Amino acid sequence: MSFCYTAYMNNEEAQQRIEKLKAKIWSLNRAYFIEDRSDVSEDVRDALKQDLIALEKEFPSLITPDSPTQRVGAPLDGRLPKITHLSPKESLTDSFSEAELDEWVDQMKRALGTESFSSEYIAELKIDGLNISLVYEKSDDSYKLLRAVTRGNGVEGEDVTHTVRTIESVPLEIRIKGGIDVKHIEISGEVYMTKEALRKINKDLEADQQFANPRNAAAGSVRQLDPRVTASRELMMFCYALDRKTADAIGLKTQSALMDFLHEINIPTNREFRICKSLEDVQKMYTDYQKSRDSLPYDIDGIVIKLNDRRMQFDLGSTTKAPRWARAYKFPAEQKTAQILDIQLQVGRTGAITPVAHLSPTQLAGSVVTRATLHNSDEIERQDIRIGDTVIVQKAGDVIPEVVEVLTDLRPSTSKAFHFPKHCPSCEESLVRPDGEAVHRCPNTKCGAVRQEKLEHFVSRYAFNLEGLGKETIDVLIEEGLVSDPADLFFLVYEDLFALPLFKEKKTENVLKTMEQGKHVPLERFLYALGIRHIGRETAEILARRLQWPSKTLTVQERDNLGPQDSLFGQQSHEVSLEGIAMNDICTTLQGQELDTLSTIDGIGTVVAESLMSWIEEEDNRALLHKLENAGVLALQPEGSNVEQIFAGKTFVVTGTLPTISREDAKKFIKERGGKVSSTISKKTDYLLLGENPGSKANKAKELHIATIDEKEYLAML
Repeated sequence: MSFCYTAYMNNEEAQQRIEKLKAKIWSLNRAYFIEDRSDVSEDVRDALKQDLIALEKEFPSLITPDSPTQRVGAPLDGRLPKITHLSPKESLTDSFSEAELDEWVDQMKRALGTESFSSEYIAELKIDGLNISLVYEKSDDSYKLLRAVTRGNGVEGEDVTHTVRTIESVPLEIRIKGGIDVKHIEISGEVYMTKEALRKINKDLEADQQFANPRNAAAGSVRQLDPRVTASRELMMFCYALDRKTADAIGLKTQSALMDFLHEINIPTNREFRICKSLEDVQKMYTDYQKSRDSLPYDIDGIVIKLNDRRMQFDLGSTTKAPRWARAYKFPAEQKTAQILDIQLQVGRTGAITPVAHLSPTQLAGSVVTRATLHNSDEIERQDIRIGDTVIVQKAGDVIPEVVEVLTDLRPSTSKAFHFPKHCPSCEESLVRPDGEAVHRCPNTKCGAVRQEKLEHFVSRYAFNLEGLGKETIDVLIEEGLVSDPADLFFLVYEDLFALPLFKEKKTENVLKTMEQGKHVPLERFLYALGIRHIGRETAEILARRLQWPSKTLTVQERDNLGPQDSLFGQQSHEVSLEGIAMNDICTTLQGQELDTLSTIDGIGTVVAESLMSWIEEEDNRALLHKLENAGVLALQPEGSNVEQIFAGKTFVVTGTLPTISREDAKKFIKERGGKVSSTISKKTDYLLLGENPGSKANKAKELHIATIDEKEYLAML
């Protein structure tokens, strides 16, 4: 136990002692968490922190937000709030072979021109953690941690400031030498847990409560409502990204300079990165860490390769999902053996039948696997997969278990070839296999399994996002005859849910509240929620923006009292006026589409158009839209979708720094007006929007006689 002479100090002496303790603790934390160096034992660091706690308890007026003792806040009393990111968050494109890396480099060379391309890369370890963005706000001569946000859907994430501030390696305040004229600094990285920290946590948990791997433990710890739980779990963080505005203001020309800058301002970074002059150097690092990954204190699932030159990064830009200048080079999926105990058919929301192998339990890539996809009947026949076989399984992309090889030497002598069933396992309808497809389908639109899958899809995260309505709850609702289609969910009342297993008073009220608030959903999410074949999230967004939807002010009813019907106030509601699209208007709009016109929309095509037209032609689907209308469901117009489509059929390339608007805003305005934005100049380009320091694209446009406009001319077009 440490001893602090607080009784003999006056306020001034205490303040001096506190400042010294804070500086010393931070210095030791930096050595331990950032520089991977232990200057003193953990007991010494703890003793110094206890001295500080005692002093602050005696002199509470001297407690400051940046004190190491203030990293734990009050517990939250509800779900984590959503926060919009300062800049969109992207994911990385995965590569699994040298050939794929070669193709990636060829793509970059074609985009930039061989003369402009520099093959210097920075290769970083791909930490298996939870992506977090730290936002620091300027305060006098320093920047203080304002918030921490999960990546979420890339546009908005969950506010986890209360837990991330407990991570000792994350500074609550940073200082930049010389200063910069930037209000907010956004730094991104991975929160992770070491293998040893996971072992300590699991030691005190029951077997069925233990975390499968450090990544799951880190994610669960960050999302705790009570930060005291997080603080007890020894989380750490590695950062590797800085917002462009800040990086430009500092004058960082390379990714390696960016990493050095983060390290200098006490942001935790992984110093295991390498500068590689060629793909051969990249491959060597990949091979080295593939062999030594098990000896690392944390989990990695590959390396991340980035062009080191930030100017080339800028010129290459990004797709709708990922930067073109970076790749995740993943290690081969971990493989294990298991025995196939049974083969069963799984029915999807579109009626697609997927054969699934039920396996003897096996530990694979951090979790226990008991099932693996067999894809389709052709795959079963190709590998001659049989019940009783011993097979090699791996996680495809480290996510979905699949069978990669049958060990025929271990096959039982009594095994028989598997014959794909001819009838749906749910409704007994004869299965069909459309021409040109590998998948069998159940054609029965009233199939119980299809209905269940459609309901689960409807309430899922990227559709209506109705929390509290999981698979088991939907299964019970169907069994009890309470729902038969998605619209029925919005007619549920307190008594319906309260009678279900595990539904107590608070949960019932919360679910009803979620459904009431969830009635008003953005149009693109509504279209995705309908579960129309071939219409995923991106296609739904294209349809939402490119079709002419009749938006108007509508009056809808919202329930006030969500309690029992025999409560004091009964079932009451009030009227709310909202700008949106009625279900009946959605029905009319879809019925009014012409196949030829619809299929010419960029990103739609004939297959999607035919699927959409077939869906709306079915009477049951039109009835569903009318039923949703009666339930008070309303689709909200996407931002900018009512703007005149003056750029329809036009392709723009944006390069350089624009004087008054950001490149992202410029691209957004183009897309909202029907235009397409490309990252590369080609003969199909109509306009090059040119800013300062444009790079090689200006010369390329000149060679191809592409029209070049500046910001003033562009704004005049709007």
